[in-house]
Amino acid sequence: MIAVFLCGCMEFRLEPEAFQEIFKDRSIQPVSETIEVGANHIHYVYIDQGKANLAVFIHGSPGSWSAFLDFFKNDSLLQTYDVLSIDRPGFGASDYGRPEPSLQKQAYYLEEVIRRFDQPNKVMVGHSLGGPVAARIAMDYPNLTQAMVLVAPSVDPAMERYEWYRTWIETRVGGWVTPTDFWVSNEEILPLKDELDSLTPLWKSVRIPAIVIQGTKDVLVPKENAEFVRRMMGDSLTDIRYLKGVNHFIPWSHPHEIVKALQDLGL
Repeated sequence: MIAVFLCGCMEFRLEPEAFQEIFKDRSIQPVSETIEVGANHIHYVYIDQGKANLAVFIHGSPGSWSAFLDFFKNDSLLQTYDVLSIDRPGFGASDYGRPEPSLQKQAYYLEEVIRRFDQPNKVMVGHSLGGPVAARIAMDYPNLTQAMVLVAPSVDPAMERYEWYRTWIETRVGGWVTPTDFWVSNEEILPLKDELDSLTPLWKSVRIPAIVIQGTKDVLVPKENAEFVRRMMGDSLTDIRYLKGVNHFIPWSHPHEIVKALQDLGL
């Protein structure tokens, strides 16, 4: 809870002026777009150079597309991959403040973006709660997913722990003092265990290469989640890469591990 209040001043969304400043000297400029999906709006940022491979980055909770900003400037990755990062519903510029707890619906909204790109090899890269969203896309839209890189993914329902403060945030006072990003996050984490339970029988349909990257000192998502993916998918499909002494924030502290995983897929 202390972390929630201390992070109240954090801004997960990247303002247009900051976006332009960050990329002003780059020869390859990302594009920012928003599409309507029914009554919903989904925002995304991409670089499309006509490569054969597309890395689709799906952020955790809370977060926004800019969690993967550095990958848009990674020249090594951009040699073989186009990149796409999407604001999940309720975050960033995707109907900010309006949560969508259903993983199935989240997958549907993101699929509406992903299918606009025609790269033959699409790799879902999901961090934290973005992990089960990536998996749900692979389950529901197998033609859109040729491989996955799951980074500290929250996928094992048995690992979802009761946290008393989440029900407090649901109260009128709790909702009033909790920053919007964290309130939206709370609304999708509260039902997450049931959502993950509903995914369990669907894992058997996912028959694509998957690399799991997991820090051994992750106190937010237990490292046992990585082994859950192996149990669901099998050794022939899953490569687990444990990072000794590393915490939950791998996209910022060890982005090179994610780039290496994408390159090791050999697409």
